[in-house]
Amino acid sequence: MKSRSPGSTAAAMALGTSMMVLGMAGCSSPSPQENVSQACEAASAFGTTLQEVRSSLTPEATVEELRDARNQVSDSYEDLLKEAGDVAEDRMEELDNNVDGFRDAVDQVDDDTKVPDAVDSLRNEASDVETAVDSLRSELNC
Repeated sequence: MKSRSPGSTAAAMALGTSMMVLGMAGCSSPSPQENVSQACEAASAFGTTLQEVRSSLTPEATVEELRDARNQVSDSYEDLLKEAGDVAEDRMEELDNNVDGFRDAVDQVDDDTKVPDAVDSLRNEASDVETAVDSLRSELNC
């Protein structure tokens, strides 16, 4: 039986720890800004794929080349849908949070509260919802 030197054991432990830290970093979810950036990159890549495919569509193209072109477009489109979905999900989450905040604010208005006193606070909550909807529309180019 071969024994390990203390240095090799420490090196192996350090390597294992580094791999675990890198693995955990890879599991963190991207921020909404990163999702927008990734969606833009995917849209750009999809545009590039379309240009490449369009230029390859010549009368000399074989059926196999046409099928490869179809697969390239499909794969690139699937990437775009995934990334765009992440952006929409981020925006919907923001909208959900703001709508919930508005609902909670209305629920917290005491029956004895005078309406003008509650309205100012609720206007702010409604404004936050409107901002979130505008952000969603903007991100989705509506």
